[in-house]
Amino acid sequence: MKIIPYFLIIFLLLACSENQKEVEKNFLKDKKLSATAKMKQIVTASYLSSLGISESVSSNIIKFYTERGFKPVFATDSTISKKGLKLQEEINQSLYYGIPNQRIKPIEKNLHPLEKEALMLANFAVILNDLNAGFFDFTTKKVKEISAISHQEMRLKIKELDTISVTKLLLKQGPSDTNYRFLAKHLYNYCKNYKVDTTSFTLKTEKEDSIDVLGRVKKVLVSKNYLAEDADSALIIETLKAFQLENGIGADAKLGFNTVKALNESTYDKVLRASLALDNLRSQAKKPSKHVRINLPEFKLYFFSDDTLRSEHRIIIGKVTNQTPELVSNINRITCFPYWRVPYSIASKEILPDLKRNKNYLEKHHYKLYAKEKEVDPTTINWSKYSSFPFQVVQQPGKWNSLGLVKFEFNNSHSVYVHDTPSRGLFNNSFRSYSHGCMRCQYPQELAKTILKYDSIGRKEPITSQVFDSIMKLESNYPIPLKKSVPIFIEYQSVVAYRDRMVFYIDLYNREMELVAVLKKGKKN
Repeated sequence: MKIIPYFLIIFLLLACSENQKEVEKNFLKDKKLSATAKMKQIVTASYLSSLGISESVSSNIIKFYTERGFKPVFATDSTISKKGLKLQEEINQSLYYGIPNQRIKPIEKNLHPLEKEALMLANFAVILNDLNAGFFDFTTKKVKEISAISHQEMRLKIKELDTISVTKLLLKQGPSDTNYRFLAKHLYNYCKNYKVDTTSFTLKTEKEDSIDVLGRVKKVLVSKNYLAEDADSALIIETLKAFQLENGIGADAKLGFNTVKALNESTYDKVLRASLALDNLRSQAKKPSKHVRINLPEFKLYFFSDDTLRSEHRIIIGKVTNQTPELVSNINRITCFPYWRVPYSIASKEILPDLKRNKNYLEKHHYKLYAKEKEVDPTTINWSKYSSFPFQVVQQPGKWNSLGLVKFEFNNSHSVYVHDTPSRGLFNNSFRSYSHGCMRCQYPQELAKTILKYDSIGRKEPITSQVFDSIMKLESNYPIPLKKSVPIFIEYQSVVAYRDRMVFYIDLYNREMELVAVLKKGKKN
């Protein structure tokens, strides 16, 4: 019997609470109250909290309206202006600007126009803050707490809407860096042209399933809004090739592993990867005027001097089983005809089995053995008794060397570097993930000459192209210390924008999948 009164009390308390909420909103129906008077009652910490606006955002909204005497911007007591409706439309499309939808508080249709305006401006303040300060912490791999621009900034941004559209205002936010500007523009246009949905697929490669390949491809491309239902075979092939290029894959119209991976990924996930790329650019400190940048998913190396691109090269990076790390270091030396000190893991897993089968393997590939820096005669060793390699293996300089003819050295804990390769035919492939972790560079001698050209400024004896060529003709190990080390940034950004296009490169190491999952969970306003 004691339990029944308890539940009655709880029921009455809840009922009173609901009635209290209804009473608190009765002023919105009062015809005698002006819109300004009603806005003054809405713009309080408790009322904004009831609308779902966080305290960090509401404080700036309160200051904004207090400064303007609580006069509404876009709403009246009965409606919202065309400019306000356009602002709300763009806010609802925050993902077009690279801001995940979870950062925005949904506005319910049954709310009063003045309540909608308060929510609209809160969302606007959050989007503007995210576009400039970023929404993701790449160190902790967490979404940042929601915050808003100041009330002074809000006033200025709303004033700007008198002269430019909401779209132009939002697109001009963020860094002035051209890479950022291109990516922001291309992402917006991509979202306008294609269906941004969460549909993913389970296509198989041609080797796994050779039945009705074009039919299966058509189904996916139609869903992604790349094709119409009545597309014929020729158009399917043409569109698939265009899709492959858009995803950094060779345009062969074949259903290989990477093409299937790109087709299976939802458009929503791709756009989230682009959002991460934009936010990463927002969070990065300005790079030195002279530096080397490597973007792993793009398979590209760029050398800049005086903030100008001086040299661009294709690279080969580590296989999925031997991933190239992200790091920051300084190139301090360029070595012509380098030695290669073979890592213990490669010596044990790859060289030792070959050596057991062929005792002349080391000599054939120009390897020498060392124990405590003393050379060892490999013919005196009974290799059959070893399961791991007991010696240091060093490959001698020459055209046969796995590092090729030029090596770019920089300190790092991963023992990776940029170097030449004897296997230059692999640079013709669009997907170049073949190494043990180091980065093989196409035309490394040209890169060396360009770096040395800008390093020679102020040198008494500059190392010109002619001098470098003379060094190479020696065909012997020759280290060239740089006068001033060149910062090198090895990064991982799968979505890249160029002046005329955007490419969704394959997330080959799946490093961004984890971050996309975090964004999907998000943090609501």
